[in-house]
Amino acid sequence: MPIEANYQVYYGMQLDHYSHIWGGITYNRFLWTEFPNENLSSTPTAQILTADFIYPRTIGKTDLDGVAEGHFTIYNNSTTSASTVTSYTVTLLKTADVPNSMETLGSYSNVISTFNSVATHNYLTLPMYIPISKQILEYNEKLILRIAFSTTTSELCICQMNDSTDVDIQIKIPFAATG
Repeated sequence: MPIEANYQVYYGMQLDHYSHIWGGITYNRFLWTEFPNENLSSTPTAQILTADFIYPRTIGKTDLDGVAEGHFTIYNNSTTSASTVTSYTVTLLKTADVPNSMETLGSYSNVISTFNSVATHNYLTLPMYIPISKQILEYNEKLILRIAFSTTTSELCICQMNDSTDVDIQIKIPFAATG
């Protein structure tokens, strides 16, 4: 691992009127380096157990090395009962514009048994720490953050709002220091 890395912060959100096709998949969830205009229509939550967020630009050939860190937020959409998050996995992937070409850069899984209940219409923010050991991102590849979690009910949602005052998904990715 490098002594010091250059980090780039990305924010995950879904925009309703924009999609991006890459590797044969249409994405409407994105990683952004800055929040877009708050007047853009976005979907605040998605009642799914797995979501992929793509960075819509290629970065150029670079090394990733270190620990990607951040957080994501889950919301309980239920009006009647609390829900429990039992485990989660966050994975940083790269992919070329070719179907089925995703490769894992690093992954983090966590089984949680305390402080994992989400009351009705409430939130739970979970940390992510993804170790990345000297991986190369090629000129023609894009980054994808995959968030997946397990729950005791079907009412939990991944938060993904375009709101810079209350960040739902944030990840700081280490690019190897050059020089």
